[in-house]
Amino acid sequence: MRPGVTGSILLLVYCLSYPVSAVYADEAYQVDFHHILLGRPQPQTTFLHRPSTSSKASLLYTLSERSVLGAVNPKDGSVIWRQQLDNGCGLLKAFEGDHVLVSAVNGTVQAWDAAEGRLLWDWRGSEEVKALEVSKNDGAGRSIFFITQGPGTKAVIRKVSGDSGAVVWEHVDESGDTPYGLSISQQGLFYVALHSGLLQGSKLKVTPLEASTGVAATSIILHADKDLDDSASILSIGSATTSPLLVWSDRSLRSLHINVLGSSQIHTTKLSGEKGKKIEDLQVQISAQIDTAIDVLVHCYLENAHWAEVYQLDLRLDSLKKLYQLPSTDGPAAFSSAAHSSTIYFIRTTERDVTLFSSVSDRALGQWPLQPRSHNHLTKAQGISHAVSEVVARGTSSFAVRSAVLLSSGDWKLIHNGEELWFRPESLSGVISAAWAEVDGHQSLADELAAESHSNVVAAYVHRIKRHIRELKGFPPWAKDLPDRIIDNLLGREPRAHHLALTRDSFGFHKIVIGATDSGRLFALETGDHGKILWNIQASAIEPGQRWAVEGIETHHDIALIRGRGGEALRVNVTQGQIIEHRPGGAEQSLKTAIDLPDSVGSAVSIEINADGSVRVPRHSKLAPGITIVTQDEKTVIRGWTLVDSNPVLAWTFGLQKKERVVTLAARPSSEPVASIGKALGDRNVLYKFLNPNLLIVGTVTVDTSSAAFYVLDSTSGHVVHSLTHPNVDTGQPVSSVASENWFAYSVFSNITDSEAEVGGGARPTMRGYQLVVSELFESSLPNDRGALGSVANSSSLRPIVLNENDPIDSLYVVSQIYLVPAAVSFMTVTSTLQGITPRSLLCFIPSLNSVVAIPRAFADPRRPVGRDATPAEAEEGLFRHNAVLDYNPKWVLNHMREVLGIQKVITSPSLLESTSLVFAFGTLDMFGTRVTPIGGFDILGKGFNKLQLVGTVAALAVGTGLLAPMVSPTVLRSCRIASKLIN
Repeated sequence: MRPGVTGSILLLVYCLSYPVSAVYADEAYQVDFHHILLGRPQPQTTFLHRPSTSSKASLLYTLSERSVLGAVNPKDGSVIWRQQLDNGCGLLKAFEGDHVLVSAVNGTVQAWDAAEGRLLWDWRGSEEVKALEVSKNDGAGRSIFFITQGPGTKAVIRKVSGDSGAVVWEHVDESGDTPYGLSISQQGLFYVALHSGLLQGSKLKVTPLEASTGVAATSIILHADKDLDDSASILSIGSATTSPLLVWSDRSLRSLHINVLGSSQIHTTKLSGEKGKKIEDLQVQISAQIDTAIDVLVHCYLENAHWAEVYQLDLRLDSLKKLYQLPSTDGPAAFSSAAHSSTIYFIRTTERDVTLFSSVSDRALGQWPLQPRSHNHLTKAQGISHAVSEVVARGTSSFAVRSAVLLSSGDWKLIHNGEELWFRPESLSGVISAAWAEVDGHQSLADELAAESHSNVVAAYVHRIKRHIRELKGFPPWAKDLPDRIIDNLLGREPRAHHLALTRDSFGFHKIVIGATDSGRLFALETGDHGKILWNIQASAIEPGQRWAVEGIETHHDIALIRGRGGEALRVNVTQGQIIEHRPGGAEQSLKTAIDLPDSVGSAVSIEINADGSVRVPRHSKLAPGITIVTQDEKTVIRGWTLVDSNPVLAWTFGLQKKERVVTLAARPSSEPVASIGKALGDRNVLYKFLNPNLLIVGTVTVDTSSAAFYVLDSTSGHVVHSLTHPNVDTGQPVSSVASENWFAYSVFSNITDSEAEVGGGARPTMRGYQLVVSELFESSLPNDRGALGSVANSSSLRPIVLNENDPIDSLYVVSQIYLVPAAVSFMTVTSTLQGITPRSLLCFIPSLNSVVAIPRAFADPRRPVGRDATPAEAEEGLFRHNAVLDYNPKWVLNHMREVLGIQKVITSPSLLESTSLVFAFGTLDMFGTRVTPIGGFDILGKGFNKLQLVGTVAALAVGTGLLAPMVSPTVLRSCRIASKLIN
C-alpha cells in the first residue's frame, strides 16, 4: 500500500524537527564551555591602570584571594591574561605611567609586563613580604622597596632595581618593632612600624630612610590621645604624593587622626553621625595630591546605613578642615576616587544609583539610576563591598563614569553610567564538590516502566496516564518552536538558548551540575547551554578565614542533598535553588559526616560516621541486610563494618605500617554498567574478567623509606586481593588512582634502578620519571577458563573455599604494565556511558599543562605485546606494540588551546547516546565542561552532515518517482501481458 501525501509530509516534518542540537561532533569551543575565573578580588590589590605609556585605555588589574594575578578588559569583562602565583596573602603595585606591575606573595617579589602578563624577573627569599612600594623617577629609574620578616626574625627593608631585580641596599630594623608599611614620596622613603607601649597597645613609629642609600634618619614616635589596639586601626598610608599621609582611628571609630609623614604633627577630628548608633567600619579615600592641599574622604558604615565626610588638609597652613558631609542613606555602598585633568572626583555606588561628586563640593555632578538586574541568577540581591572607578569629563556637565564593583558575594561587575556592562561570577571559584542532576528532575523512562511493572494493573494504568499527562505539558512550547527547529537543523546551526532551557533533550546532553564552594555557596549550571548559571545562593554562613567542608553531594530526582562535615545537611531544589531543609552541624565534635542507607521498606536511614571511624545507627532501625560500610579515621586506619540486626559490627581492620599514610583511595562507581563478563580475543577465545563490585584501591606512601604501596582490598572481607610496591618514590609529587570494571590505574613519580646492570660501579636508571601503572584483573590466565571457582556453585569473599589449610583458592590473574608519562597526574577518572559498551577512556588532569587529557583505553592496555609486534590475532583484538613512553597526544587534550587552572576533580555522566560521555572539571578556580566520544560518534551525525542536501535528494527522488510512475505503469502492464502470452 502506497503511503498518502499527508503521511509523507508528516514524516518529513518529524524528521526535520527531531532535536538534533547535540548530534554534532565534539568540536572545540562549540559543545564545551569554560568559566575562566580569577577568584574574589582583594580591594587593596585591585585598580585601573594603563598598560603602557602609549595606551589611551586602562585595564582592570587584580591579585585575587586565590593568588591569581590577572588583567581584565573593562569593555567586556574578558580575561586578557592571568598568572597563578604561590598561595598566600599577596600585594600588588603598578608604576604610574609605566608598563610594569610588581607582585609580592610570601617571600617572592615578581615583575610583570602589564600588557602581556609576561614575567620580567623575580626575587625569592625565605621570609614573608610584609609591605611593598614602587617608585619611578628620571634619575634613578624604577625602584622597588619592600619589607620582609619571618617568625622570630628582624624586619629587613630592601631596595631592588625595577629593571633587573638586583638588590641595591638593605636596612635591618634592630628595634624589634612590628613592621606595618612603606610610603615613598619626593621627600624620601618612610618606614612605618608599631612600637609597643609601656602598658598596653602600640604607638606609631615613622622612620625616614634615604631612598638612594637606605640610611635611616631619626625615628618619629607619633603620640595620639590613645594608643593603637592593633594594625587594624590604621586606615590608610598614602604614597606617590608630595606629602604622603598616615590615617588611623581609635577603638570607637569616632575619632580620626591624620599625620603628614615626616612630621610629628597629628591632626585629630571627631566624626559626626547619629547618636546612639555604633559605627561598624571606616574606609578612607585619599585623593591625588594638589600642590597645596589633600582631600580625604571618610566613609562611615552603620549596620544598615552609611554616610561620608570630606576633609581637606591645607599643607601651607598645616591645618585640617571639614569641607562637607554627604547625608546618610540606607543600604550598603562603596566610595571610590578618580582624577581627570586637575580635578578630583568621588564616586558613590549604591544598590540604587551611582552618584558623582567633586572633591570640593557636595553638589552632585551626575546621578545615574541602576537598571534592575538579576545579578546573573543570584537568588538574592548582593550588597556592595568595594569599587574602583574612572571618570572622563566631557565639558562641564557631561561625564562618563566607569566603576568596577565588588559585591559581598565575591562577584564582580562593571557599571558604566548606571548600566551594567558585564558580570563575572567570581563567587563560583573554590568548588569543592559537584554532582550531576537531570534537567527536569523526573525519573527516566526505564525507571518509570520498571515502577509500572512492579505495580498492580490499576496502579500501573493510573501511573501511565499521569506520565502521559505530564509529558503533554511540554507539547505547546514544542509545537511553537517547531518552525525554528526545522530551520536550525536544515542550516546546521546551534539551537537557540530558549529552546533548550530546562528541557530534557533526546540525547541526554542537557544536564544540571550542582556545585558547592568552600565559601559556603551552592550553584547550578546547565551543561547544554554552554554552562549557563541557573542559580547561585549562599547556603551556609561561613566565618571569615574559614572554609566550608562538604563531604559530598547526592541527587535524587529534583532534590540535591549536600552533606557537610559535622553532620550538616542541606536539601535543595535542583531547578530553582530553594533550600528545602537545612540541618546545621557541629553540635557533636566527634561527628564527621552522615550517609543514607535504605531500610527494609526502602526508606532512607541516616547513619552517622564519627571522626574516629566508628559508626552509629539510630535505634529501632531495620536496615536492609548485606550492607558493608568502609570508614577511615584520622590516623588513616581503614575499617569495614557489617550490619547485624541493624547494629554495626567491626568486620575487619586494615592497619598501616608505622609512618605509612594513605594518599589516594579509589573504588568502582556503584552505578557503573558492565557490558560483558569476558574479553573476546582475536582467536575467538575469551578471557573472563575478575568483576568484583566491592574492590577498593588504597594507595599509601612512606616518607622515611621513599616508597609507595598500592593494595587492592575486598571491602566485604578486608582481604588483600593484590598489592604492588614502588621504591625510590618522590613522595612530594602527586599520587592519584582510579578503578573501573576489572582494571585500575595509578600514577607516581619513581626512580627504579636495575641493580644487575651496573655501569662504572653504579646502578643504571631504567625507569625514572612520572609513571602510569595500569593493571587488569582476570579470573584465570587461560582462555575460556573461569579459574578455580569456575565449577563451584556458591562462593563468598567472607568465607573463601580452601583446598587445604594453607592454600586458599586464589582465582585472580593480574596483568600490569608501566608507562612513562611526560608530566604528573593530579587526578584520574574514567568516562561513563549508558550501557558500558563503549571502551572507557582514562581522564587525567595534568597540572603542569593545565589540561584535561583523555587517554584512550587501547593506549593504556597492559596486554600490549612487549618487545615484539602484535600477532594478527592480537592486532584484530586492537593491541599493538608496547612503547615504554606514553606521550600526551595533542588530540587527547579536551580543553584544546584553553588553559584550565586549579582543577582538582573531574566527574562524568552518561548521555543517552552510547558513544558519548559528559565531562565536568572543577577546582579552586576554573570550571570546564565538554563531551567525550572515546571511539568516535558512531551513533550521531557529524556537524558536516548536509541535511539540506539529504532532504533535497529525497524530495527529488519523490518528485521523479511521481512523474515517472504514470509512464512506467502502462509499459509494465503491457510487458506482463506479452510475457504471460508467451508462457502460455
